[in-house]
Amino acid sequence: MSRDVYAELLKELRKKRKAKGYTQAQVADGIKLSRAQYTALEKGRSLLNWRHLHNLAVFLKTSWSIRA
Repeated sequence: MSRDVYAELLKELRKKRKAKGYTQAQVADGIKLSRAQYTALEKGRSLLNWRHLHNLAVFLKTSWSIRA
């Protein structure tokens, strides 16, 4: 995944979280991560894996797609 696509994914993640009215701590708790771990993921300091993406999609009741 290119840096541009990854940056767009992180921006979309933050946007969806805020649109649903969740704090980072609430999402972290919902997907069984510490708030620090989740914050690192959302800010791009740690890499998202497929398990994280799946858990986030379930928690936020959304789906992910990557546009080419």
